[in-house]
Amino acid sequence: MSLQNRVDPFSRIHAVSARGLFTGNRGILHDPETKSLKHARWASPSWVICTLAPRKNAQKRPGLMLPGRWTELFFLDEAVGLAAGHRPCHGCRKDAAKAFRDALGLERVSALNDLINSEMKRYLRARSPEPRPSCDPRNLPDGAFFALGGQAFLKWRGAGHAFGFAGYGPAQKLPAEGQRLTPAASCAALRAGYHPQMHPSLECNL
Repeated sequence: MSLQNRVDPFSRIHAVSARGLFTGNRGILHDPETKSLKHARWASPSWVICTLAPRKNAQKRPGLMLPGRWTELFFLDEAVGLAAGHRPCHGCRKDAAKAFRDALGLERVSALNDLINSEMKRYLRARSPEPRPSCDPRNLPDGAFFALGGQAFLKWRGAGHAFGFAGYGPAQKLPAEGQRLTPAASCAALRAGYHPQMHPSLECNL
């Protein structure tokens, strides 16, 4: 049975088999005995996007959702991680983290956490999440996500691509209105030239 650790562009966490290109975390969210998530959907201000490649000389982890270890989350690609409220990890993706900070003109990692988390936590409140802001998807930067009718779409090269845990759908005409999913700070970084790593299915569906 699949663990509940796959994240969608709405920042919700699902149990599906597809892993994607990146992992990341929001702290310890799981019960190690049942390997299921607790009620909280974050336990740390540092929501990061990490590489799946093992670090040099790192020991292979014996499993997922271990006692006392952060809960491993998985993203289809970096654009999904950004939409879900995460940012490049300064520990294992230093070049990407620096490029992201430089795009926003920031020097401190904590400043990134403050910018992104303050927006995302409003949407993840269990009782009354705030509605996502309306937007014209045609004005979003490439790599940003918007929602239409409950479906998440990636804006890429003048078209919209429906999100799926296994990959993106064919290019579609962008609508005139939708709901922005990618946090404003991450949209600003994308607009300023930050280039997220995308899932290969996107090139097959242009």
